[in-house]
Amino acid sequence: MFGLCLMWLVQTDQPRVVHALNVFKWAFAALSGLSLVLLVPVTQAPMLLKLTVGFAGMGVTLLAWAFRQLNGRRTPPWVGSGITVVVGCSLLGAATQSDAAYEMVIGITFLSVSTLMAIDQGWLVIRSSRWHITELALLGVSVVFAAHWLIVFNHILTVPGPYPADWLHAPDWLRPISGIGFALLPLAVATLVFASINARLTQQLRARSLSDDLTGALSRRGLRELGERMLALQRSQTSEVAVLMIDLDHFKVINDRYGHAIGDDVLKHVTHVVRDHLREDALLARYGGEEFTVLLPVKHPSEAHGVAERLRRAVESTPCETRIGPVRSTVSIGVSFHCPASTLEEDLSKADGRLYAAKQAGRNRVEFAEPDC
Repeated sequence: MFGLCLMWLVQTDQPRVVHALNVFKWAFAALSGLSLVLLVPVTQAPMLLKLTVGFAGMGVTLLAWAFRQLNGRRTPPWVGSGITVVVGCSLLGAATQSDAAYEMVIGITFLSVSTLMAIDQGWLVIRSSRWHITELALLGVSVVFAAHWLIVFNHILTVPGPYPADWLHAPDWLRPISGIGFALLPLAVATLVFASINARLTQQLRARSLSDDLTGALSRRGLRELGERMLALQRSQTSEVAVLMIDLDHFKVINDRYGHAIGDDVLKHVTHVVRDHLREDALLARYGGEEFTVLLPVKHPSEAHGVAERLRRAVESTPCETRIGPVRSTVSIGVSFHCPASTLEEDLSKADGRLYAAKQAGRNRVEFAEPDC
């Protein structure tokens, strides 16, 4: 219940975070069913406990889905909901089978979900150019949770019944640890998620003060201020900063054919599409007119080319819905890399040169320059 209350306290208009918050609320609502165990002795209501375990499985699955959404790795709602229902039905269906079968389903379900959660969170940390303490803490919690269920599952495979009334068939030394862990898990996860979301929202509020009024992307002033800070930070790390210059193809034609109001809608739409396909640590700015800039920390140059292609395809395949109907647009993208000895303006100039080459080569394409430092 504490986790559910914390999620209600977060206020934001960011679609990705709003979706994640809604899933977190459902997750903590499902996990709150564990409190029934404290109210009713397990020896008097074994079926109630099995029902509680089923909801707990759904809650953990929803947590994994919410983490993906919060980290920008979107899962379609029908996929997340479908997997959650399958997990719940599997646990509830197995509750009518033998004790051995039920224990096996519990072990497989919780081990699979917790392992996938740990892998997903670990992949986020590996790909991130700057590690945040909350992300590392969430990774630690998910790894410990996965390790716990690996030990339990091994115990289920190697040690036959009798099975305990609380259905946690674990080694004797692990049982008290498990009890404390299950009591603290929702509290720990809720606190870390709340801290992570607040940190991201604080960063976004700061960015808004330096943003473009029309699109919400950073202004040129915001790009200079936050961009210089990013470049200074990257000098002390092993990652690189890719510089992407993005230009809407034939934007003047859109303005002339449909009017400037529709042109503004297209600019806002492209900003939304690009932002939705970037990680949280990237900077997106409106450089001027229909031209945008992205500063993207990357582990390897090829990653920047992949991101640029993903952005190009996303804009091409997602028309802007306007009052006169869908308006399609494409973008050309030039990619270069920051050199320690160069300034931000010099980096932008190099990327602009690659953008010019992309437009000369026919538009709706990516021109990529390998690092030349």
